[in-house]
Amino acid sequence: MHRRKFLTTSAIALPTALAAPAIGRAQAKHDWKLVTSLPKNLPGPGVSAQRWAERITKMSGGELNVTVYGGGELVPPFGTQEAVENGTAQAYHGSGSWFAGRDISHAFFFSGPFGLLFDEMHAWMYYGGGQELLDEFTNPRGLQIFIAGGSGVQTFGWFKKPINSLDDLRGLNFRVTGFGASVLNKIGMNAVSTPPGEIFPALQSGALDGAEWVGPSFDQAFGLQKIMSHMYAPSFGDVYGGIEFGINLDAWNALSEDLQTIVVTATEAEANRSSADALNMNLDGLAALKEVEGLTTGTLPEDVWEALRKASHEVMDEVAATNDFVAKLMDSYYSYVKRASEYKGLYDVVLSEERAKYVA
Repeated sequence: MHRRKFLTTSAIALPTALAAPAIGRAQAKHDWKLVTSLPKNLPGPGVSAQRWAERITKMSGGELNVTVYGGGELVPPFGTQEAVENGTAQAYHGSGSWFAGRDISHAFFFSGPFGLLFDEMHAWMYYGGGQELLDEFTNPRGLQIFIAGGSGVQTFGWFKKPINSLDDLRGLNFRVTGFGASVLNKIGMNAVSTPPGEIFPALQSGALDGAEWVGPSFDQAFGLQKIMSHMYAPSFGDVYGGIEFGINLDAWNALSEDLQTIVVTATEAEANRSSADALNMNLDGLAALKEVEGLTTGTLPEDVWEALRKASHEVMDEVAATNDFVAKLMDSYYSYVKRASEYKGLYDVVLSEERAKYVA
């Protein structure tokens, strides 16, 4: 996109646009339906989708008008990607983990086991070849997809009993999605893909022995702290928790260069804003969890971490064998993970430890 051209032409046109009658500026050349999998204006992702739509509509002076439809309003909650591919809607907002069943490559843009944190993910996407790889397998399906931010490192899970060793996890029915499901099955758990709205009743009834959802704030909104007594963090598999905006490729190509630049700019801004929103919400959420009587929080024992690392390597080897493209994608992704780990081991990790001592 020619951002300088966009900014220059926008600056020149501004006085005219301001002076034009409101009715003239409200004439939309493009009306987009944005379908989501979650309720409209749900704190976090719901607000993010609405903010993106409103910003694009305002920045374009109404030339590109985006209307948001919550989960189930226009299409089934998990039918959003197909709806955009077939032209029922022009855009969707959702998680790559929900679409991984259609193409396993999609899961990497949500999170890989022991993968990229949100700042690392954004660096890989914008500068490390991630966007080009995403385009390579989604453009032929009629989609133009951009990352829209991440929840950050998520909670490993909620349980009714303490987890003191790997044996305590074996045989448990546990709600999990993405690559995490395959990894947990390998260590002896029974991974269950329970829809978000059914997590609480399944835990309450005993159909599930434990579950992961997102993080402190989002988990409390689901009421998990009311029925579970032990929470363990961090997750090994959901370390970015990415969400994305997918656009019908024909609708995207029908936009002028200026309008495409507006969409890209709004999306990059939303990736930052939604990630910051998630972190801030989880800071507040963790503080609130500390006040919950009878709740124990902690991290997993070392034998569990060892088993997770081993099982993750096995699962990733199996995934890499899927096809040549997946192998190429994985090589790019985990090469960036290695580079980021080396850098942060010298900088961020040490600073985090010393900073904790400073504010103690």
